[in-house]
Amino acid sequence: MLVLYILGYLFLYLVLFLLIVVLAVLLIPFRYHFTGEKLERTWFEASVAWLFGGIKLNIHYNTEEKISSSMRILGIRRRMGKNQGKNKDISKAEKKDEKQKKREKSKAPYSYLTIEVLEKTFQCVLKLLNHCKPDKFQLRARVGFDDPMYTGLLCAVRGTGFAILDKYDIRFQPNFEEEELKGSLTISGRIQLFYLLLVAMEFVFTRPFRTILIKNLKTKIKRRVRRWQTLILKKT
Repeated sequence: MLVLYILGYLFLYLVLFLLIVVLAVLLIPFRYHFTGEKLERTWFEASVAWLFGGIKLNIHYNTEEKISSSMRILGIRRRMGKNQGKNKDISKAEKKDEKQKKREKSKAPYSYLTIEVLEKTFQCVLKLLNHCKPDKFQLRARVGFDDPMYTGLLCAVRGTGFAILDKYDIRFQPNFEEEELKGSLTISGRIQLFYLLLVAMEFVFTRPFRTILIKNLKTKIKRRVRRWQTLILKKT
């Protein structure tokens, strides 16, 4: 009896611990940061942090070391290795297998792409982009194209389209003489999984998608009933 009593408390504590972990993952936001530069050399650094920086994944790239990554968990840092950029040759047989797998996949249900479905999808994408948009966006660039006309079009877009991004620090200098792309970029923001989960649930349980799920469920039930009827008829 005492053993069952202890096991019951252990099970309760385990459930509470798992619940706390799930709530922490959903409620504590993930912070992302990206910075890069393309001047005399090209490099970038990207990081994703959680638990207020207690868990952090870093990815670094430059033209000499290629890609390297590391992870830090509660002050303990571990290097995850380097990728020296050696491209592995994929055999023709593997490519054929991949093509066959793609062909064997079920075709997309184009009949479900109604105007109402597209509207709900567009609204969901806008909500996700609005939530994941960076808190900080800083751009310094010098841009030029082979054809000066495209550089002029970029300047026109900067004067009209970039008005939406007034709160961000975006500056670039056009180069009408030669093709050029140099500059630096810094992006940082945060993502909360709880909000993404709510948007996904809203997306799935709206009326058009709910009717699609019900139709698919009905068709599956009908197919199973037909299979059972055929099996019964064969036995009889």
